[in-house]
Amino acid sequence: ALPDIRNLTLAYALAGADCIDVAADPAVIAAAKSGLDAAEKIAQAAQRSDYNRPWLMISMSAGEDPHFRKAEFDPAICPPDCPRPCETICPAEAIEFSTDFMGVRRDRCYGCGRCLPVCPWGLIAAHSHPTPLDAVAQQVLSQVDALEIHTHVGEYAAFKDLWQTLQPWIDDLHIISISCPDDEGLIDCLKDLQRIIKAPESSASKDLDASGIAVETKLHNVIWQTDGRP
Repeated sequence: ALPDIRNLTLAYALAGADCIDVAADPAVIAAAKSGLDAAEKIAQAAQRSDYNRPWLMISMSAGEDPHFRKAEFDPAICPPDCPRPCETICPAEAIEFSTDFMGVRRDRCYGCGRCLPVCPWGLIAAHSHPTPLDAVAQQVLSQVDALEIHTHVGEYAAFKDLWQTLQPWIDDLHIISISCPDDEGLIDCLKDLQRIIKAPESSASKDLDASGIAVETKLHNVIWQTDGRP
């Protein structure tokens, strides 16, 4: 729920987080920024000279955006002896089996997809609520400091389309993080993505110097997420 996002953001900020990642949703971003503002006031009141306001990051995906989908299943057909790994693995505690509620709490689910592969019976599905990327970008990218891009091996064209869509805002971001799960051809895929990022038309904004020669004014700070892989 949005109050939880606000309170968690406040707590992480005061604990010293450098960057806080949230879904690319205007309501979620507003809640997170409210938490950051509250944390800053608390830090100032406590005269914490070591406090630095964390960057606010949003996540977007090449192709279908997992942050704009919800997990769904019918709890009535779940086998009673199922160990329910979906409930355990959900980071948002959106899946619940209790006397008061059984199923997915839609207001908590942010579509990470972790529950889909762990269901022993394959009963969980994800239903997307697509929003045009350019519309999402216009609404949210001007409000944040950093961006995480989720992609997969084989999504070269989708990544390129997303990168081109994001161009008006890219140079205003402090950090761009790329997340790509393991799959056959991963290294070649990452090299392809790097070529897209480093392409002359997208690697930096360009100005003319006094001699009329184009010069690069900004390069991107890119994090390639290895997620614990060797």
